[in-house]
Amino acid sequence: MSLTQEVHRPPLRTRSTDDPAVVAEQRADDYSNHVVPLTARVGRWQLTMSYWSLLSAMVWLFYGALAASLYGTTDALIAIGVSVVTYSLMAHLFTRWSLRSGLNTTLLSRRMFGVLGASLTALLVAATTTYYAVFESSTLAVAFQHYTPSWDIRIWYAIIVVAMLPLMLGGVQTWMAKLNAVLLPLYVVGIIAAVIAAAVRFPVASDWTSFSGIIPSEARALPGWLLASVLYMGCYLNMLMNVDFARLAKKEDDGFHRNVTFGWVFYVCLFGVNGTVGIFLVRAAIPDQPAAETGVVQAILASLGVAGLILIVASQARINSLNYYQSSANWGRLITNLFGVRVNRILLVVVSSAVVFLLMLTDVFSYLQSALTWQGVFVVSWVGIMLTHYALVPEDRASGPEFRALRLPRATWGLGVWVLASALGIYLVEAPGVPAALAGTAQLVALMVSVVLYGVLVLARRSSARTHADPRDEVDDPAAVWAECHRCAKSYVVVEMDREPLAGGAPVCDECATASLVPGRG
Repeated sequence: MSLTQEVHRPPLRTRSTDDPAVVAEQRADDYSNHVVPLTARVGRWQLTMSYWSLLSAMVWLFYGALAASLYGTTDALIAIGVSVVTYSLMAHLFTRWSLRSGLNTTLLSRRMFGVLGASLTALLVAATTTYYAVFESSTLAVAFQHYTPSWDIRIWYAIIVVAMLPLMLGGVQTWMAKLNAVLLPLYVVGIIAAVIAAAVRFPVASDWTSFSGIIPSEARALPGWLLASVLYMGCYLNMLMNVDFARLAKKEDDGFHRNVTFGWVFYVCLFGVNGTVGIFLVRAAIPDQPAAETGVVQAILASLGVAGLILIVASQARINSLNYYQSSANWGRLITNLFGVRVNRILLVVVSSAVVFLLMLTDVFSYLQSALTWQGVFVVSWVGIMLTHYALVPEDRASGPEFRALRLPRATWGLGVWVLASALGIYLVEAPGVPAALAGTAQLVALMVSVVLYGVLVLARRSSARTHADPRDEVDDPAAVWAECHRCAKSYVVVEMDREPLAGGAPVCDECATASLVPGRG
């Protein structure tokens, strides 16, 4: 840009309140492609009830049952304790980072991976939450088929997808919290009732703590508790969802959310309570069967009968509200990043539902473990890189890293580190002849490699954002002033606004700036 252009750049057209058009548009989208302004942050319990829909997923009961089935009850309980501590510590950091910056996972990771490279983050979350929606919906179908054995399970697949659809259309700002607040007490009462019923109906329940696992101690390359802890690393996706929800929190609720909504209280319930219940129910109700994905469902139905079916329906309605929310939001971010177009989230939910139904027809349980492992290594590598960046780049901690599309490269060396660490983890799991100790800890290896390589990268070459006229320098408080975008004519907080060099320095919001980088849309 020439000096003349710089001097005569168009002035910012500012306002001191939200743009009503943006507020109406983003009420369902929850600022999926934008910074969440302080005025759009939600109350502590509204956010807590929305995020705590995670608590009722059958997968958390399954993880506890699986860990105990493989390595024994004692080692599984130790792994659960280790996971509660480690997850709580990581959540403490990610909650504060996202809350202060108002950035979602895609925007937060742009500095590390580049504008295009960060699309892999959106793809990872979208694909994984879509897969979890398939798993949870399939679990519910199995529960219903238990009472209608003559029906083709595909009939239940279709019924469940259609019936669940209306529950998935709300966002955090609308009625997601209300739905989950109503269903949470039902889930809690149901779980307590299932435990009591199992203890009464199955005398063998008293021996659940003594089970030593189907893998003998001498056949384990490493201690059982460590292998079970690595198994729980497959749930690191929670850190990404933590970021996507914490950006909607009010700054004055920082302490509450770091301890309750996303912190140790949450993980004591998520892993501690659910995992222990899963172990107990499976060992009590079906002790002679291996811990399969449908085992938890069978154990609940065996304990509670039809009441157990009601419990499963409530739990799946809660968790799928989050699965569909995250899936649709991140598919939308991916489409915006790659093609420069914005798709309405309601349409994305409908399309996601169709994809979920088609994937359910493929027998999701047959490839559950492989899918969890593959996404697990990508997720732990992402977490490793983000934690390392936070530790080594202190200037990005307070208000978040630079994320604006016109100031960052399309891809960075950090993206290469992410892909390399993830590829190594997948190789350790899938390749023949890999030592058992490495194959069993592939996710831990991927985490360590990502931390070391990215640390070396940061220390070796400090990446710098492109510099040109910055709207943030033109106002007193970039987080409390809105400026109009010359492309969409809507006003967003100045924190995300930039000046577009190829448009004479005209102000542009980040979504429009991202679209301008797509070939043919500049």
